[in-house]
Amino acid sequence: MLRRLISPGHNIGHSMRAWLAFFFIYLIGAIYFSYFWLPELPEQLRLSEAHVIASPVTDPEALPLLDKKTVTLPDWDTPGQLNATSLWYLVSFSTNNVANQKHAVYLPRLSQNAEIYLNKQWLGNGGSMRQPVTRNRNHNLIFNFDSSLLQQVNTLAIHLVGEVPQKNYLGDVYIGPEQLLKNHASLNKHLHIDLVMVITLCLLFSSIFISILWLLRQSDTYYLWYAIFSLLWVFHDYNHFLRNLPIPTVLWETLSPIAFGYSMLSVILFIHRYEGRFSVKAERSLLTYVGTLTLPFLWQDLDWIMFYAYFIWSPAIALMGIYALYFLYDHYARTKQDRLVPIFMGGFAIIVFGSHDLLLALEVLPKQSPYMIHFAALLVVVVIATTLITRFVQSMNVVEHYNRQLQAEVHRNTSDMEYSYRQVQKLMRKYTVAEERQRIMRDIHDGIGGQLVAILANLDSGKVAQTQLKADIKYALQDLRMVIDSLDEESDDLPTLLGMLRMRLSDQFANAKLKLHWRVEELPRIDNFGPAKVLNTMRIIQEAITNAIKHSDADNLTISTELISKQDGTQYACIIVNDDGCGTLPTKVTGRGLLNMQKRADLIGGELFIDATINAGVSVRLEIPVSQHL
Repeated sequence: MLRRLISPGHNIGHSMRAWLAFFFIYLIGAIYFSYFWLPELPEQLRLSEAHVIASPVTDPEALPLLDKKTVTLPDWDTPGQLNATSLWYLVSFSTNNVANQKHAVYLPRLSQNAEIYLNKQWLGNGGSMRQPVTRNRNHNLIFNFDSSLLQQVNTLAIHLVGEVPQKNYLGDVYIGPEQLLKNHASLNKHLHIDLVMVITLCLLFSSIFISILWLLRQSDTYYLWYAIFSLLWVFHDYNHFLRNLPIPTVLWETLSPIAFGYSMLSVILFIHRYEGRFSVKAERSLLTYVGTLTLPFLWQDLDWIMFYAYFIWSPAIALMGIYALYFLYDHYARTKQDRLVPIFMGGFAIIVFGSHDLLLALEVLPKQSPYMIHFAALLVVVVIATTLITRFVQSMNVVEHYNRQLQAEVHRNTSDMEYSYRQVQKLMRKYTVAEERQRIMRDIHDGIGGQLVAILANLDSGKVAQTQLKADIKYALQDLRMVIDSLDEESDDLPTLLGMLRMRLSDQFANAKLKLHWRVEELPRIDNFGPAKVLNTMRIIQEAITNAIKHSDADNLTISTELISKQDGTQYACIIVNDDGCGTLPTKVTGRGLLNMQKRADLIGGELFIDATINAGVSVRLEIPVSQHL
């Protein structure tokens, strides 16, 4: 892959070259801050020689002094050589003309924890000296004391404790003015503790934020895998600054490398889904590979866990990182998609800084070398999180763009539909007007027209009486008025319709000997009850009233309304015309008149019932469904 990358014939994009330049600048900066940023302390403050004794005693006066060994400080190897987790370093030094000021003993690097005695006077320790031992491997220790404790010849006793002999060591030891050493310790803490904590918090917040993005866009699963990756890395980074473990040491030393390994697996799954094209078979192989490598961690022996984690697990995980880089570069070389370059650089940073820390763990690099993997985490969280947020914003912009297009399209279609609807409405109005005109013409022709023709025929024959002629003309006018009334907007309200009919028939009621009983109550409006149905209803009721007046010989005529519901739940508005006459139907009614009434009832979608009882009168009942279909 590197040969392809640097070969003259291969065209590397401008974006790739820019990111490579940025990465090398970042790498140089990280090396500078890790190795050269801390100022050197004066050499005369450093203690360079000590006697070391491997002993589990907790009091320097109980030390077996005959078993001591002379070493040079810093001492990186003696604990492993002696296979000891508890050692005492006895350092003799002389002081002359010491200023009356606060002094301190300063340990910038040590493996785990230490306790300090000066001239048999206890100065303090870095935490628990018993299992579980406090972990200060990235924390410096500084112990203050008054200059009055110093003598011309002094003995400094340092009790060093750890849990794994091969990982136990004591770095430089300084003794001098408190303020000078405290300033250096503060810078040391900022570099090795505070910086890592800030990066870890950034990872944690980015994991939470990207998780929220995933909840908003669950179809984009690469958000989920990045969130898992960063969350697992957060757990791994706790190993750099956590002093007191919340769980047993062997379990912690198991979970920490596993978290790092599975974070690398998660970042590969993220890369697969971010690119969008990957082999499912390759992914299954990776899952099997990592799952199989995890099984040896089940043997919970601390020495085995430390050996397996550093010498087998970590190099195996590094191979996965190389696969991820190859996958990214291969897809970039084929597609030239610049969006892959930042992800590639993030992965490249993990490989470079991770390899540095792996060499440190394998003791290829000196033990005093600082860990640098957190610089990779910083670059990753900035690059990938920024890339994902940018992609999310771009996706939202695309969605908004298409929404605007859709809204514009909907607006255009709505305008077209509104125009079409207006045209249809215009045509429907024209059709309705034409249909209504034809209906009125038909009603006038069939009703008033026929009546006027009959009147003219009677006049021509010369046999018509004046009273009959007057009655025929009144009937024709009445019919014309009913046609006009049927066009009234309120005529679909049955009580109003009956009221208008009562007014039109007032002369007939006045001349008749029977008494009218009006029992019309409120009824719901009838759906789709147009002028044609109104006119047919009026003519049915008119015919029933006229028959009662002319033929029933009744004393009382009752017109009433009611609302009923039938078994199927349909509501009907009922108009009833009752008389108390002879109870016989004239031949005209039983013949053509009845047929006309029934035909009109069918036209309005209603039902007509006529009940005649001798000497009890005639009842005409018209039932009209309240809900009608067009």
